[in-house]
Amino acid sequence: MAAALVGAGVAFGLAVAVAAPASAAVADGYYKQPFDPTVWRVDGGNARALSYEEWAAANFPQPAPSPTDYVKYSWSPTVYAVTFWGTPQSTWDWDRLTEPQWRASGSPVPRTAGWIAGSTYYQWGTSNEIFVQGEDAVKHKLTYNEWSASGFQPFGTRSNEGFLKLSWAPNIMRMTNLSAGSGYSIDYGQWSNESFPTPRVVQRVANDHFYKYGTAPAIYYQGPAFERSISYQEWVGAGSPSPEVRAPSNPGNSVDCSNFATQRDAQAWFDLYYPYYGDVADLDGDHDGRACESLP
Repeated sequence: MAAALVGAGVAFGLAVAVAAPASAAVADGYYKQPFDPTVWRVDGGNARALSYEEWAAANFPQPAPSPTDYVKYSWSPTVYAVTFWGTPQSTWDWDRLTEPQWRASGSPVPRTAGWIAGSTYYQWGTSNEIFVQGEDAVKHKLTYNEWSASGFQPFGTRSNEGFLKLSWAPNIMRMTNLSAGSGYSIDYGQWSNESFPTPRVVQRVANDHFYKYGTAPAIYYQGPAFERSISYQEWVGAGSPSPEVRAPSNPGNSVDCSNFATQRDAQAWFDLYYPYYGDVADLDGDHDGRACESLP
């Protein structure tokens, strides 16, 4: 249960999911919904909520029970009261009920609805699946039958947004701009909150990068999924792209020969930084290009 929708009379396309009673015309008079103290006045098919002063001026007429039904989506716990003041949907009043309001209504068992006012229907640019976000912000991936039950509500296409997955890595990405390659990796909880949209599997993402530092063998990937070193198998899975060669950051005089177990290790460190910064750690005392020659 959540906060109430205040007087949300909303008109949407087809009304197959929430059908008004056969006797949809409400007689003129005063009415009250069981979950709210407000008194309504129906006059000539038009309903409006009265102020206390207006009700008092009418000499406090006893209101009749409102023509109210209770509905919910099968995938959401939220219960709504819909009051049918007239035949056009624009005259209906929708309220999201709190638990006390639901109990005040007699704890009715709500009907399952295919459409509820305030819902938004949409499709991501990475699949043909259709989703609905209810007025309560709960999202759901629709089956064909569920979309049919909504009266085939029209949906908006978020063509430059969606979900991707690299074919060679497990991360699912929420893409905020597909053409620019902007997005971020999401966890299971975030994916679940979006109702598990099927990601498009790709080998690369727009504007991603493979790179290495100088002569070092490690290859790194930089993209919306992550930025880290990748394995040989991952690099092959990505199509063995040629990595950019980037200058490593200047390490300064941060090591000496005692930091290395072998001359080979020291030489690898020396060879990485020397082309960019020279012998910044003074590992090559005789300047012959061999670092820490005293090591085994």
